Amino acid sequence: MQIFRPGDTGYDDERSGFQTGLRHEPQVVFAVENADDVREAVDHAVTHGLEYAIQTTGHGLTTATTGVLISTRRMNAVEVDPVTRTARAEAGAVWQQVHEQAAPHGLAPLSGDASDVGVVGYTLGGGFSVLAREFGFASDRVRATEKVGDVVTALEFELLEVDRVHAGEMFFEAEHAAEVFEAFHAWDLPDHVTPALTTLGDVVRVTFASTKPFDVGHLRVAPRLSEDFGPRPFAEAAGKPLPPHAYQGDNVLLGDLPLEALQEVRQKAARSSVPIFVGVLPLGGALTTDATHLVKLISPRLGVRELHEEVFDLLRPFVLGRTRNFRYAVG
Repeated sequence: MQIFRPGDTGYDDERSGFQTGLRHEPQVVFAVENADDVREAVDHAVTHGLEYAIQTTGHGLTTATTGVLISTRRMNAVEVDPVTRTARAEAGAVWQQVHEQAAPHGLAPLSGDASDVGVVGYTLGGGFSVLAREFGFASDRVRATEKVGDVVTALEFELLEVDRVHAGEMFFEAEHAAEVFEAFHAWDLPDHVTPALTTLGDVVRVTFASTKPFDVGHLRVAPRLSEDFGPRPFAEAAGKPLPPHAYQGDNVLLGDLPLEALQEVRQKAARSSVPIFVGVLPLGGALTTDATHLVKLISPRLGVRELHEEVFDLLRPFVLGRTRNFRYAVG
């Protein structure tokens, strides 16, 4: 294990992560390699009356610490057991590592749409997979949790017998957003299909995935900038790593999402003085929740929480709560 303090060579690298707009400012960084190292870091924090936090290997940094930072990037072992169809991932592992070891056995985890997200943080937040409506939350598949105090050092979880999926995406110019949002909202969605609708500046993106065939013809309500749909390996549907950048975002879980409210959210976000990207995830199916939809907002900069809340205000009558997933730099 290495220990870094301000001014030490390697301190800045160790406290930096995927989120470039918000950084930890710790008094000391413990670059842990095993559970005993984690215990030493936690004991140090408790002994000196300091807060402690985990340096996330994925995307979800919310609040920076000034006390003890536990960096888990070296603690990233992944083991796959094809007989029991399970995997064990340490605190610093990312989903790409699980994909690489599981795929040769025709297995797949319930990972999301970015392969560089940390396994543990994602799963502890619930875990909205690209196959979520078909198989439920990633957290539902956890078999065992290894901990030091309240720090999770490893998870054991079930893998699915999934080799290939039916998946794809459509891109539309933003001028067709109203028609695309209406068609998406009206989709008579089979329980086994997991879709997502996202605005990305000048374009609107719709993604969809399932282990079973399904039709997306009704979504072709406007000219597509591009369209890609068909059988493919699961890892291709699970997404590729993204470069580090600054961002802030949050979400709400809804008990209902009328079309009028959805269109108002789209319009309000599009008129914002800073970019606000809107994401809509229909829930239901195998997901054990009373919510019908999750709506998330994200911007490529910090200091936009009030602007996001103005958009969320349009949905207040339907809000049930929030999920720990999709909360970025919001405290």
